[in-house]
Amino acid sequence: MLVRPRKVLPTVITICLALYAMKDPEGAATVVKAAAHVLMSASESITRFIQTVSN
Repeated sequence: MLVRPRKVLPTVITICLALYAMKDPEGAATVVKAAAHVLMSASESITRFIQTVSN
């Protein structure tokens, strides 16, 4: 049985976040905001890196 980590990991994270959100809505909101901020920063960094490499 072959499992694709790329598909499994987001599902596991989503389930964990959903369970955490039920227990602690305020804490979950903070985590989601922080995660969104990290994702934005990471995507900006990747974009800059790709531009640097292509130039």
